Amino acid sequence: MTEKSEKCVLYDRACIGCMECDICDLNPDKICDNCGKCIEIRGDAVIKIDKIILNDDE
Repeated sequence: MTEKSEKCVLYDRACIGCMECDICDLNPDKICDNCGKCIEIRGDAVIKIDKIILNDDE
């Protein structure tokens, strides 16, 4: 269980350390290794940037 109270990324509750968020979506017997197959990433991924917001305090 985590020391500080973190929010669960799957459910509306505090993290209880169940590690369900680390299970592969395609193979429930595997820990997610960020391969991208579940979101069909092949080769290089591209992210489109709509705008850049600069902090005026810096």
